[in-house]
Amino acid sequence: MADRNFPLTGFSSLAIHEGHIQDPNYAHLTPIYASSTFVYDTAEQGMRRFSGEEKGFIYSRWGNPTMHEAENKIAAMEVYGLDSELPRAYLQASGMAAISTLMLSTLKTGDKVLSHYSLYGGTQDMANTLLPALGIGAIIADLRDLNKAEDCLKADPSIKMIYLETPANPTIQCVDIEELAKLGKKYGKIIACDNTFATPYLQQPFRYGVDFVIHSTTKFLNGHGTAIGGVFIGKDVEFMNTYAYKIFKMLGGNSNPFDTFLLINGMKTLELRMDRHCANASEIANFLSTHPGVSKVNYNGLETHPDFAVAAKQMRHPGAMMSIELKGGLEAGITMMNKLKMCTRTVSLGTCDTLLSHPASMTHYSVPKEQRERYGITDGLIRMSIGMENLPDILADLDQALI
Repeated sequence: MADRNFPLTGFSSLAIHEGHIQDPNYAHLTPIYASSTFVYDTAEQGMRRFSGEEKGFIYSRWGNPTMHEAENKIAAMEVYGLDSELPRAYLQASGMAAISTLMLSTLKTGDKVLSHYSLYGGTQDMANTLLPALGIGAIIADLRDLNKAEDCLKADPSIKMIYLETPANPTIQCVDIEELAKLGKKYGKIIACDNTFATPYLQQPFRYGVDFVIHSTTKFLNGHGTAIGGVFIGKDVEFMNTYAYKIFKMLGGNSNPFDTFLLINGMKTLELRMDRHCANASEIANFLSTHPGVSKVNYNGLETHPDFAVAAKQMRHPGAMMSIELKGGLEAGITMMNKLKMCTRTVSLGTCDTLLSHPASMTHYSVPKEQRERYGITDGLIRMSIGMENLPDILADLDQALI
């Protein structure tokens, strides 16, 4: 086991060793603590645990040793290289559970959330249905325009939170985290950011002043598509240890030791995987930008992309996600998906293989065309999560599918 006093100076060292506590049997890897509850030596010890006088595990819905390691590892990665106290993280059953805990621990009836176009579908559904049912409103605006963002804040003092997702799903648009956080703080708002597409390796929202970060750990953090999960991270440790923890326990959206074990082992190779994902993505974006069947490539690494400068400012690399618009619209999108030979037709993202989805015929099939297109989701839009296969094989498959 690594000496906990030894300074870890590299991201991969942190991803491998941070959070690990040697178990009593000296297992090399983190054990799966498959126990619903934990015992006490005496009744008095149980009293001390429940009162908070003594630290220790009580019930796995409230916390578990396997989950605790993953929480500390992710929290440490999010503030790697920053002069910052370790934030508090709660591992959740899914990304949506993490978003739910965030929203229900910070908002109340009468509050509103300000966010932007092109959000993950589950988040959009929550803004359209669940939050309004609780008396919480949602305002959607083009937050890439800081003047419009400030106009919204001036016009409606009931806005409590600015919620960001950058890069966003599936158009891959970016918003300026630092400038929006400054604007939010000027008006006393909470700032939250979904960092799923970027991961802490490519982008650290806490660096730019946000209060909360969430991830779907299902994606790049796990990296292998083996488990569903999410994480809710806050830099106000006192709030996270008190009210947010109470909401986390009551909602019951915690993760489990088995999925967490897979997540921990996936995160150990995060830096290596992301470097390969990103290198492939850059080459593929350049290739597709001149392909005769493609009318537009949404990739923040292309200088022609409107968010190129913002992505370069706040991300280590533009990432592994992109989307393309096909000249032939809906029919071209369906044809391309059917012609794939190696790349995978599916939803989700962040696994070792290249994943393609066609929102108009899949995830957004039931959404009216006018609404989809207002958010930039055209009939011919293909979302791509670029994998780690040999680059020539990915290029060859995409090329033959587009012909």
